[in-house]
Amino acid sequence: MGQDDRPWSIGEGPDLPSQLMEALQLLCQGNFSYRLPRTLSRDNDDTVAFYFNAIAEELERLIKQARDNETRMSALMDRVSEALVSVASGDFSIQIERDFRGDPADVLAFLVNNTIAELAQLVADSDRRVADDRQRLEELVDARTQELQVLASTDELTGVLNRRRILAVAADECQRMARYPESLCFAMFDIDHFKLINDLFGHSAGDQALRLVAVTARSQLRLQDRMGRYGGEEFLIVFPETSLEGAVRVTERVRAAIETLEIYEGSIRATLTISAGVAEVARGETLDNVLRRVDSAMYLAKSAGRNQIVQVERPAP
Repeated sequence: MGQDDRPWSIGEGPDLPSQLMEALQLLCQGNFSYRLPRTLSRDNDDTVAFYFNAIAEELERLIKQARDNETRMSALMDRVSEALVSVASGDFSIQIERDFRGDPADVLAFLVNNTIAELAQLVADSDRRVADDRQRLEELVDARTQELQVLASTDELTGVLNRRRILAVAADECQRMARYPESLCFAMFDIDHFKLINDLFGHSAGDQALRLVAVTARSQLRLQDRMGRYGGEEFLIVFPETSLEGAVRVTERVRAAIETLEIYEGSIRATLTISAGVAEVARGETLDNVLRRVDSAMYLAKSAGRNQIVQVERPAP
């Protein structure tokens, strides 16, 4: 190994110019703006100054870029934190402003904005599903409520209003009549010889007779008329805004339609008929009183031979 080839340290090497040493010390202290003066003579000193200045300029650029990136990243992290706080409070409209440099800070802003947009879509989809589920639940509850209301107000065997509901309808119409001048009438009828039908044919035939009578009677009524099973084989019809003559006419249609019905048990045939009473409600008359009157008229029809209608006028004031 030659003398010039052996390793040597800075302290053992050739002495550096004092101006270069001073410049390197400033560089190490963080003064990246210092530059060595050049003579442009392209001698060794000018060449050293050229390379030092180039290194210093590159270091200054890199340090400045790093500091700028650090500042930008710090500001970006503040904006990201604010955006996340807004998102946590339910505001998904927030977006971080981008400078589109394509550097890590810009990429981070892009990713955060995309994430917020995806979260907004997920929340919107979830809200729609919740709203749809709530609407379906409300519709189901409404449907079930209506079904329960129908069940609670309908006679299970005949499909007409049950006793509680038809009496409530009758009471409401009596109260309405007290406020308005329209006439109000009630009709009550029952199936003639119903006990005999049960005895001869059995209770299943009796149930069939009740259903036939109910369906047939309801088919002869007007839209505003209400009908319910009053009890056993008895039915009550409420005729709102109807004179006594009109109520008798509709009840007669009911009687005539039921008169055509027949039931069979083997070779035995039985026809169905009804006896009915019709009464007009007097102004101020109680429901109990008019029910007693129409019930009495129905029994007068039975006593007179059945399959007929008896009407009673309003009691004298």
